[in-house]
Amino acid sequence: MATELWEWITMQTLLAYAFDESTAADRAAAGLKRVAEHYDPLWPVPERRYGRDAARTGLHIFDEAESPWRWPSWAEHADLCTATLYLPLGYERVVGDLEPEDAALPLARELGARPAAVLELTAPFVVATLDPIGGELSLHTDGIGVGRLFELRFPGGWVWSNRPAAACRFADLYAEPDRAGWRTFAASGWFMGNSTPIDKVTAVPGGAVVRYRPDAGGRQLTRLDAVAAWAEAGRGDALRADRVEATAEALRGFGRSLKRMLPGTVSIGLSGGRDSRLVAAAMLAADVDLVLRTNGAERGEADIAERLVSLLPDRMRPEHVVNRPKADGDGQVHAVPEDTELVPNVLRWHRAQEGLRPATSMATGAPTALTRADYIAVSGAAGEIARGYYYPPDHQQIAALPTAQRLDAYATKLSQRMLRRPGISAAALRTSEEVLRNDLLAAASAGLADARMLDYFYADERTRRWGTVPERIGTVVPLLVPEFVQAGFGLTPAQRRQDALHNNLIAHLVPQWADQPYYKAPVGAVEAPLRPRLGRAPDREHVTRILTAPGAWTDGYDQPVVLATWRRLLDGTGDHNDEQLIQRALWAAVFEDYIAELNGTTRPEPQAALELPPSATKQGFRPVVKARRASSRWLRKASIRVAPK
Repeated sequence: MATELWEWITMQTLLAYAFDESTAADRAAAGLKRVAEHYDPLWPVPERRYGRDAARTGLHIFDEAESPWRWPSWAEHADLCTATLYLPLGYERVVGDLEPEDAALPLARELGARPAAVLELTAPFVVATLDPIGGELSLHTDGIGVGRLFELRFPGGWVWSNRPAAACRFADLYAEPDRAGWRTFAASGWFMGNSTPIDKVTAVPGGAVVRYRPDAGGRQLTRLDAVAAWAEAGRGDALRADRVEATAEALRGFGRSLKRMLPGTVSIGLSGGRDSRLVAAAMLAADVDLVLRTNGAERGEADIAERLVSLLPDRMRPEHVVNRPKADGDGQVHAVPEDTELVPNVLRWHRAQEGLRPATSMATGAPTALTRADYIAVSGAAGEIARGYYYPPDHQQIAALPTAQRLDAYATKLSQRMLRRPGISAAALRTSEEVLRNDLLAAASAGLADARMLDYFYADERTRRWGTVPERIGTVVPLLVPEFVQAGFGLTPAQRRQDALHNNLIAHLVPQWADQPYYKAPVGAVEAPLRPRLGRAPDREHVTRILTAPGAWTDGYDQPVVLATWRRLLDGTGDHNDEQLIQRALWAAVFEDYIAELNGTTRPEPQAALELPPSATKQGFRPVVKARRASSRWLRKASIRVAPK
C-alpha cells in the first residue's frame, strides 16, 4: 500500500555522544548496538557505520555503504573526523572552489575556527566534528535550523542525533511522550520551539554550536541568531539594483553548487505560482540540464506553465511534461485506498519518522522501510519570507502602537491565524501561545519593531520546523540562500503585496518571463469536493476505542469535543476541519503505541472511559461536505529530481 511518497525518507542517522567520566568502551559499543538493532528492520539497503571514538566521546554516522552523493557523509584525517547531514550547498563561498569529495574537512575546520561562516551557507545542514586525540566534540546547525539535530541529557552523559529515537536507544532511556511538545502539535500542527515528540529530547536551535570539551567544562551551547543577523543586513531598500543582482547571483551559485552534488538530468516542478517559477528561473539561469513538470494543473494553470516554456529561446527550452492526475469516482484524488486501516498506517509513519511528520500524512501510504536517496528534491519552501505570510490586514496600524501593545496585538493576530481552537485543550493553547510570544520577543530583541516581527516568526519558527524538508539527504531549499532572506526582510509592506522581490528576481534571471502573470483561480472556482474519509475506514471501531480511552494524548485535546467530531465523521456529516482535528488526535494517540514499541513493551488494549455521543442524523454519508479554494498550496512548491546519467 505504500506510495512513491515514501521515497522521500532516507536512512542516514547521526550519533554523537559524550560521557561525563571516563568509561569503558563497551558502554558506547552497547549503545551503538542498540541503535543498530532498532533501525535494522527499516534499513533495506546495505548500510555501513562510519565513526571514531575517543576516551569519553565519539562520533558515528550510519549511511549507505555506497552513497550516490559526491559530498561524503564521513571524512577523517589524523587530527579531525567530520560527519555531515544533508548537502551544505554554497560551501564554495566558505572554502573556495573545491570538489565536493574534498570539501568536507575544510568546511568543518572553517566552521570550527569561524562559526559565523554559517551566515554564508544555505540550510539544511548539520556538521559534526571530533578531535580523536583530545576528544573535543563540536556540532554545528544551519542558520535557520531546518537540518535536524536533537539533544538528550541522560544519567552520566549526553547524546546527539538527527533521530529522537536513536538518542533514546543509545542512552537506554525509557521514553515517554513530551507533553508540552504534543500540546503545541495539537494547536499548530508541528512541534514548536525546541520541543520534540519524546520527553527530555530537545531540538538544537538554528545557528547553534554545541561543544563538548572533556577537560574544559563539558557541554557548552552558543548560538548566533542568524535570522536576526540577516534581518539587520537586509535593512533598507531590498530592491536596489545591486541587491537584486547579488540575490540573483546567489541563486545561480546555488544551482551551480547543486549540479556538482549529483550529475544528471534534473526534473523540476513548474506550477503557475511564484515560488516554483522563481526556483525554475534560478535553475535555468544556472544552466542546469532539466525537465519541467507541471502536476495537478486543471483550471488554466497548465496553460500558464506552457506559455512560460514557449517564451524561452530554443537553446534554453527544456522538455515540459504536464501531468493531470486522474480522480476517483467521486471526483477526488486520494493517495491511499479506502480499504487502508488507519491505525497501522499511522504506526508505520511513526516508525519511519518518530512523530515528526505532519498529521496530514495520514492520507498517504506510510513506508515499511527507509530507502536509498539517489535524487535531488528542490523545495520552493521559504518564499513566504518575502510575501508577509502572517501579516494581518491592519498590521500598519498595529505597528504604530506603543511597544507592549504592539507585541500583544501581533501575538493575538498570529494566534488567531495559526492555532486551532475547537477540540484543543486550554493547556495546549497556553503552551503554544507562550512559544509564539517568546519568538516575537526574540524578534523585538533583534531590533524588529513592525510586522517584520511576523517574518522573523515565519523564518525562525515555521520554516525551521518545515514538515518534510529535513527527512532526507538531497532535499534542498534555494530560497534559503542568505541573500534572499536578507532581501525579504528589507521589503516594504507594499512591495510584499506586489511580489516585488519575486518579480524582480525572475525578470533578472529569465527576462523572457518578466511581467508574465501568476496563476489565479477563477472567481468562485473550487477544487473537487472534499469528502472526509476517516469515518469510513475499515478499522473505525478500533479508532473509536482509542479516542474514547484515556491516554497522554488527551492532555492536548478537549476529548468530548473530539468524540463529537468523530461521531460526525462516522455519520458522514463532518467537514474538512473535523477531519483535521481527528487526524491530529489520532496521530498523538497512536504515538503512544510507538513509544511502547520503542521501550520494548506492549500497550494495553484501549478501554473506553467516555462514550461516543449518539448520532445526530440518520441521513448517512453525504458525498459533498465542504469545498476548498482551487490550487492546493503544496502544488505550488517546486520539486526537483535528479536521475544520474
